[in-house]
Amino acid sequence: MTALLLVGFGKLARMILALNEEQKSFYIYNRTAWKVKKAASRDPRIRYGGTDTFMDHKEAFLALPPKACIDFLKENRYLFPADCTFYLGATALMAEEVEKEAPGLHVVPAKFAGHAQQAVRERNGGLFLMPKAYLEERNELQRWLGPAFSVVEAEEKNAAAANKIAVEETITMIDALSERLEQENIPERIQKTVLSQIPAGVIQAHLEGTHGRFAEKIWQSLQHKKGEQENESR
Repeated sequence: MTALLLVGFGKLARMILALNEEQKSFYIYNRTAWKVKKAASRDPRIRYGGTDTFMDHKEAFLALPPKACIDFLKENRYLFPADCTFYLGATALMAEEVEKEAPGLHVVPAKFAGHAQQAVRERNGGLFLMPKAYLEERNELQRWLGPAFSVVEAEEKNAAAANKIAVEETITMIDALSERLEQENIPERIQKTVLSQIPAGVIQAHLEGTHGRFAEKIWQSLQHKKGEQENESR
């Protein structure tokens, strides 16, 4: 048997490819084979894994959107070994939904909590979430992904909820920030620069505990207001 098969060649798969330095070869299947083969011409680690090679893989990571995951399993399940482990990467698709559509498969949730493109920019893979019941599979996926990523114990629904909330709140913040910049007649070039740098920089400083004096003052003021509101509501 050969190594794990990566199914799909979108943002999630390309993030894994960019940050996983453990593997010397990546076996990748994609419906549009030319995309993988073109990438292989630039990256000698990439091997295209066609349907005729599926029986050689006892593990497959489904880096596909929800509907594409279901369609792929329905069409190709019998081309894999009967005991193949399918890691389910689509955050919006739960393992129990896959069981209804394609029953009898060993499907293991492995959901990425984060933003794939930003992870590549930061060279920091972040977290994959896997339920408690899959300790052996968690260790195996961690070994395959390498130290750039962490595979942690968590319910699969946490990834979808965390990602959804983070995107909603960030889009709301961008809208409010853009509106205020427009109101102050800030030139477009300056708007783009502060949008590309300051939110990400402030968030990183917050996580590291390295806020500047101005940001720390704002944070403390917000916490004070929240405390007052909580006291008033009691």
